[in-house]
Amino acid sequence: MNSLKTKIMPIIASFITGLFAGSFFYTLALRYSSGEIRKKAFKALFSRSRCPSCGATVHPLYMVPVIGYLILKGRCKTCGSTISPWYPVSEIIYGTLAALLAAKLGINAYGINIFLLAGSALCISIVDLKTLTIPNSLVIAFAALSIYPIILNSDIKDNLFGFLLLLAVFIVILLVFPGSFGAGDVKLAAAIGLLSGFELSIVILEIALVTGALSGIAFALKTKQSLRTKIPFAPFLAIGLIVSFLYGREMLLFYYRLIY
Repeated sequence: MNSLKTKIMPIIASFITGLFAGSFFYTLALRYSSGEIRKKAFKALFSRSRCPSCGATVHPLYMVPVIGYLILKGRCKTCGSTISPWYPVSEIIYGTLAALLAAKLGINAYGINIFLLAGSALCISIVDLKTLTIPNSLVIAFAALSIYPIILNSDIKDNLFGFLLLLAVFIVILLVFPGSFGAGDVKLAAAIGLLSGFELSIVILEIALVTGALSGIAFALKTKQSLRTKIPFAPFLAIGLIVSFLYGREMLLFYYRLIY
């Protein structure tokens, strides 16, 4: 019993911590999407949260992840306007991600770094979904967070090969299908390749292209638009990255068994 408790408690603590991180990352994504950060620079990162409808400052109690939303019953206490359910949903997604990574990697400097990278990728995805753009500053932050894992890898050539692989693939796709991706997608893909190395970049590329293609087809069928309609691609890169963090090595071993 004590052994089970010892294993479960850190995962629960990681989930709770992930909820708070999710609140920060989602708010950050919204402020990038609205242009607030571009206008007010870093001041916007640390300003108090406000109701988007009436501008009232949110009381700290109501900023507690998920619980605050439930207490308010999804409405602003001042003006009664509806609060987007994506706030608690995003917090739960981040909490679940933190718990999964803690179970997989443990609670240590490396595991925390990987969570921040995954969280940053999701944040970039939210901005891309809302604006069809990927801010350079977020890609630079992602690259900066990648320094520690790259150093731990101790094989910089592998990281460079991953960088070149994803950069080359996306450039070739752009040459064959102009306008299929934005410059931000290429930069993010290259940064992910640099972090992941050559083999894991193949896994990420496979997942991103397959999920992206299926989603594009579903979107085209639903909206009756052309298959060449541009859709945000950062979410699919983020999915590939997170899956590689959790199961990338296992997937590579499976591929090797199939080949050999």
